[in-house]
Amino acid sequence: MLGEAIAYFQQGRLAEAEAVARQCVATEPLRPEAHEVLGAALSAQGRAAEALPSFDRARELHPASASIRHNRAQALFNLRRFAEARDELQEAVRLKPELHPAWNLLGNTLAALGDAAGAERAYRRALALRPDHAETQYNLALFFQHAGRLDEAIACYRKALALRPTLAAAHNNLANALKMKGRIDDAFLHYEQAVRHEPRLADAWSNWGTALRESGRVVEAIPLLERGAALRPDSAPILNNLGIAYFERNRFREAVDCQRRALELWPGFHESRNNLGNALAALGEEDESIACYREVIAHVPDHADAHSNLGLMLQERGDIEAAIAEYERTLAIKPDHADALNNYGYLLQEQGKRDAAMALYERAMVANPNSARAAYNLGLARLCRFEFAEGWRLCELRYHTTPPVAILRPFRVPEFSTADWGQGHRIAIWREQGVGDQLLYSTLLPSLEARGEDFVVELDARLVPAYARSHPQWKVVPPERSEVEFAGCDRHLAIASLPRMLRPTRESFAAQPRALLVADPERARGYRGRLQAPGQRVIGISWRSFQPSPRAYLQRKKSGSLAAFTRLSQRGDLTLLDLQYGDTAQEREAFRAAGGRLARLDELDLFDDLEGVLAAIEACDAIVTTSNVTAHLAGVLGKETYLVYLRANPPFHYWVPDENGHSPWYPSVRVVTGVQLDNWEKALDAVDERLDA
Repeated sequence: MLGEAIAYFQQGRLAEAEAVARQCVATEPLRPEAHEVLGAALSAQGRAAEALPSFDRARELHPASASIRHNRAQALFNLRRFAEARDELQEAVRLKPELHPAWNLLGNTLAALGDAAGAERAYRRALALRPDHAETQYNLALFFQHAGRLDEAIACYRKALALRPTLAAAHNNLANALKMKGRIDDAFLHYEQAVRHEPRLADAWSNWGTALRESGRVVEAIPLLERGAALRPDSAPILNNLGIAYFERNRFREAVDCQRRALELWPGFHESRNNLGNALAALGEEDESIACYREVIAHVPDHADAHSNLGLMLQERGDIEAAIAEYERTLAIKPDHADALNNYGYLLQEQGKRDAAMALYERAMVANPNSARAAYNLGLARLCRFEFAEGWRLCELRYHTTPPVAILRPFRVPEFSTADWGQGHRIAIWREQGVGDQLLYSTLLPSLEARGEDFVVELDARLVPAYARSHPQWKVVPPERSEVEFAGCDRHLAIASLPRMLRPTRESFAAQPRALLVADPERARGYRGRLQAPGQRVIGISWRSFQPSPRAYLQRKKSGSLAAFTRLSQRGDLTLLDLQYGDTAQEREAFRAAGGRLARLDELDLFDDLEGVLAAIEACDAIVTTSNVTAHLAGVLGKETYLVYLRANPPFHYWVPDENGHSPWYPSVRVVTGVQLDNWEKALDAVDERLDA
């Protein structure tokens, strides 16, 4: 009967081995082997606590059995009672020095106890006894990897796989070691081998996905990470990895859900809580985001990432002194913290200290050559200095920031390059970012046309009628039709990549069109007739920028005050026309109560009816606006425009004035700013003077 129980155990039929062993114990209670087999069957089923009494009885009956002591040590090891396991194993190998499994397990136990030298000696003794034992080679490799001895780890993993090519865990950890050595392509091959040999190895799916994400291939990474999370929904690290990937694809709600689940499983998982803060910040949940960072710092005061992230949130709230303090704490902990250097640089740039900001961006790039955000910010700063060629090159990294500034779209055809000029290609020009950026970069389409290139351009559906009217020879399509129309193209290019090819120097901006679009003439005449009074000029105004909640700092910087227009509105020779989209009813009511005069086209939807907005702008004599879509719409119409911002601190590179005080992008847009113009009332007074000039 005992032989039957042992056979079942060796075949992995553990429940049957347990049942037969119990019968053996009942019929032969003084036979130590019966108790040992019962304990081994229970332990192998994950029931180590139940197994210990059987092993205790077996050891009592046969205290000189090395095998019993080894098996009892395995149960203790599984219960993380490492010191007791060590004592049993040392006795086992004293009793039977050639007992290979005991030396192997002793290596694992000593490693868990932090006795590195002892663990290595135990593994080497085990291998001296069984050099062909794949698991021992694997355990020694894992030991080397944890010790940072990567070359030795890689060699041992390869020996283990030579002995057992299907050992999935060895493929997985070899891939991890290769990744740490920078051999990422080799790592990918072994992750693939790991999941091929063991499709349910969740860690391998997660590690493979994480490696792809870290290589910038986040779209490919997400299905692998989702597979890992589906296999191990109880793994906080795997959920954290998936949450990071969702965050990098701007799937912020899903990122939050992943991190919350991870923290339910492991409340002390500080990396996950920090990442939860990032995702909440992206959703505009500022208070909860800040609470996450502060909780991490409370438990781990030297958590550099949490300090840096907290600084960014405080900066977004306008608490500049507190933000600087957090960045300085971060850099005191880790002087080469790339994100803190970049965030501090951005803060300085927003204060108008561009040279100091650029120095910090460059330091961030030295600290982390893969810091796409620092490189992108440096690119924007260079554009502000009219260093266009280098600026555009760095701005191509906008797809690789975390989260991405823009989402790179997959195409089956190559990207259009300078080598393709004049080769007869048809180019799919695809939109990215908002309406303002689409308007801005579409001003380069005439230059593309002038070079004889054929193209299909995708634009916001609200813009398509104006482009079709103004350029009937162009193929302009809304997003819902772009896939069909792009099918006939053999090259593609993002619309924001056009300037890299067409505006590499200051001199190249001489080709900017005075006007790109023509408004609906009938609607424009109708509005003009309703608005114009004898002896008065109609001035269209817009004063706010509505940004997603995570960009509240930028919204405040770009937004003025309707109240600042009061004096301008009271001039007898002007009629101010409200062109501001969004809910501004309370502002308008307060403006009128304070004596301000403001005309409105009440039937005009200033958000969805861009055809009507273009016609209303055309009906005006001039436009006065802060940095928002109204400025772009006026610029593409060639309408005389006064673009206002404070303290000579431009919100975007395209509003840096040229030597004539105009935007290089829109010849009709005059920039009104200056160091001394530090509030909107002063800025509007400056506009008032220019309207009389």
